[in-house]
Amino acid sequence: MTNGRSLDEVLLSHSRWTEEESSGFRCVMDRETLNEAKLPAVNLHGAIIRGSTFLEAEMEGANLSRAVIDGSNFQRAILSGADLAGVQIVESAFSLCWLTGAIFSDAQLRAVLFQQASIRGGRFQGAAIENCKFTRAILSSASFHHARIGTSDFSECDLEQAQFHRAQVRHCRFVDASGAGANFSNSSFKESVFSRSAFTGAKFFQTDLQGANFDRAILNDCDFREALLNSADLCRAELRNVRFRGAKLLGADLRGADLTGARELTAAQFGHARTDQNTTLPNGTQGPFQRHSGAERPIVA
Repeated sequence: MTNGRSLDEVLLSHSRWTEEESSGFRCVMDRETLNEAKLPAVNLHGAIIRGSTFLEAEMEGANLSRAVIDGSNFQRAILSGADLAGVQIVESAFSLCWLTGAIFSDAQLRAVLFQQASIRGGRFQGAAIENCKFTRAILSSASFHHARIGTSDFSECDLEQAQFHRAQVRHCRFVDASGAGANFSNSSFKESVFSRSAFTGAKFFQTDLQGANFDRAILNDCDFREALLNSADLCRAELRNVRFRGAKLLGADLRGADLTGARELTAAQFGHARTDQNTTLPNGTQGPFQRHSGAERPIVA
């Protein structure tokens, strides 16, 4: 370790620093190798970690809150229950990590790899996430309330029951993702891509989805009430029993979509959207939608 001190000495000195003792010094790890280290509940609050490797390290319950992590590798590390609130992470790898229940509240994450990581129940409230990769990660029941997410990839993620309430998301990919019961209400997902995803029963109440791509997505039983779907691509999407009360559909593409049983649609809404002969209308007939046909009303058994 730095200046010939052992890891235990560095951590003890850092602990004193966090307690504002004059004998303590902030932990600075520069190009250190701590692969397979056993560091449960380690206190690295406010530490600076640069170019270091923690491959397969055991760090469950670690305190990394307000730490600065740059160019470091935590692949396959165990960080379940870790506190990373307010952390700043840049160009680092957490792929295949075990991060169940980890806290990333108010974190700043840029160009971070979380591919195939298990982050079930992770808390990202208020986090700023930019150019990160979560492909094939497990994010079921994760919370992204008020998060700001840009140009990040959530393709093939498990987002079941995930919460994105009031999140601001732009230019992100959710291709082939699944998320039954997820909540995207009162959030913005402008120009994001959800093609071939499966979000049965998800909530998109008052969500801004302008320019979003839902091509071939499975969205049965979803709630799109008062959503902004202007210029959204819903071609070949499954939209059975979906609620659309007050949704804006100006320029929305519903060609080939299955709207069987869709509720609370009006002829005026259909008049603003594109349908074709492959569109299945709410009453079960084939399109295109014709004004005064009544096809906007589902058949009540």
